Amino acid sequence: MGRLKCLKDPQSEPLLLRSCMGVAKLLFGLRTCQPSYVGEAVSVFDKGFRNTIEDIVVCGGAFFGDLQWRLASLSTRFGGLGICSAEDASSYAFVASRAQSWVLQDHILRECGGELLDSDYKSALDSLHSSLPDLDLGGFYIKDTAPIKAQKILANALYGEIVKTVEEKFAFSPRQRAVFECLRAPHAQDFLSVVPIQGLGQCMSAVEYRAILKYRLMIPLFPADDPCPVCRKCCLDSFGEHAVHCKKLPGFKYRHDLVRDVLYYVLKRAGISAKKEALVNFLTDPLEGRSTLRPADILVFGWEGGKHACVDLTGVSPLVGLRDHGFVAGQAITKAEAGKVAKHEKACIENQHVFVPFAFDTFGALAPDAVRFLKRVQQVVSSNTAHVKGQNFVFSRVGFAIQKGVTTQLVARLPAISL
Repeated sequence: MGRLKCLKDPQSEPLLLRSCMGVAKLLFGLRTCQPSYVGEAVSVFDKGFRNTIEDIVVCGGAFFGDLQWRLASLSTRFGGLGICSAEDASSYAFVASRAQSWVLQDHILRECGGELLDSDYKSALDSLHSSLPDLDLGGFYIKDTAPIKAQKILANALYGEIVKTVEEKFAFSPRQRAVFECLRAPHAQDFLSVVPIQGLGQCMSAVEYRAILKYRLMIPLFPADDPCPVCRKCCLDSFGEHAVHCKKLPGFKYRHDLVRDVLYYVLKRAGISAKKEALVNFLTDPLEGRSTLRPADILVFGWEGGKHACVDLTGVSPLVGLRDHGFVAGQAITKAEAGKVAKHEKACIENQHVFVPFAFDTFGALAPDAVRFLKRVQQVVSSNTAHVKGQNFVFSRVGFAIQKGVTTQLVARLPAISL
């Protein structure tokens, strides 16, 4: 892992850590050895592992503490970077391996009279039960009831338990609690799986990718109370909220247009007929002879019941209303979606069109209508490609475009020394 930094590419390095250079190196040993026997090896491995991730995120800089390590080593489903630590994997890998190989064990030990529930397995189950007190492990004691996907079940249970305790352990502030909830939203981490391909616009510079990782891991990016170098009207906050939502160019309009362009590319790639920035007649005031509303961001022809669909994109901050009582993560995109529907849907329906609001937030979460729209696009892609994995690019491409737009605004306001 120490040689990984020679790539000087923080976008590619986490992909390699997840696939082959991280805990994957130890996984066979963890699945075949009782957890108590590998404790020292796990500790040594995780120390080097943490140093590698720290180098990717802050490149030797400050503010990568225990909280950032805990967030980075969570599964993407639970808001992390998907870079599993050896300590986490060791707690369930051995039990999962034994549970998944009951049939093989039974076949081998049937004639020699060996006991399937040996002391090592019982000890590992007892240790796992102490880590997961709410999980029913009864099925793991019996061959006929052992789950087929034992490792997935145990990993999800472990990370779920960690999520329950992480807020109390690190004494989260209201902002940290809200950000952590936003990171766990469906599709918020899809961009992490994107393979860097320059020709498809799937690349970020080292500065850009580190900036977006810091933003998501709650690492300070800016000196507090410094004036924004772009708008020169407001002061920057440490974590970049003003930078992300400052409406002075560059960045704010760029993010919207980048997501629109990528979505249009995805539709064309799927073989769906569409037009970008399409002018529609019913948005023109007949008395004034000019459009009273902006063109549809994307017009998808014959999308629903033979009717054309007007897709309108909007990006919002998920932290809107954080200081209000009763803040709920995800409410911002829901309100943005409802606002778009109230404003445009009636006019579209009256003119035999369908209106599709496409709302997203800065952490990559998508509103329900946007998710439904992309899932349908994904189905079209799946039916038109010979490769099953070909459908996965739909959500990941859109998620990457959102994060690239966000990091453009962050980098534009970074102090010169950070560049």
